[in-house]
Amino acid sequence: MIGRAVAVGLLLLAVAAGAGAQGTVYRCGNEYRRTPCSQGKALDTQESARTEGQCAEAVRVATSEKQLAEDMARDRRRAEAANRPAAAGSLGPARPATSGNAKASAAGKSKGKKKGSGADGEDFVAQVPAAKT
Repeated sequence: MIGRAVAVGLLLLAVAAGAGAQGTVYRCGNEYRRTPCSQGKALDTQESARTEGQCAEAVRVATSEKQLAEDMARDRRRAEAANRPAAAGSLGPARPATSGNAKASAAGKSKGKKKGSGADGEDFVAQVPAAKT
């Protein structure tokens, strides 16, 4: 709440400071200057066109946008903290050999299936055949 009051106060201070910098500005191509230039167009920067209600609405919108940004940042941080990166399956060599009982039960499950098809839930591991001598 105090942060909001400070933000509103700073915004009002900036508006008041801008009021002192009123005057004519010249548009010279893609530049804006306080001094006239050839082919330049004079622009009036008087802020009298804005009413007090418009300034109050601008402050309200700025405060609302700031709160929305803070809420979105908080939600993003929560989502990032909850997101756990997936672990790599394996970056090393093939799985170590399993015991005889596990091999027998796996062999019984895979009857009628092609060897290395991946249908039994095991990852396919390519092997280089032994060289013939």
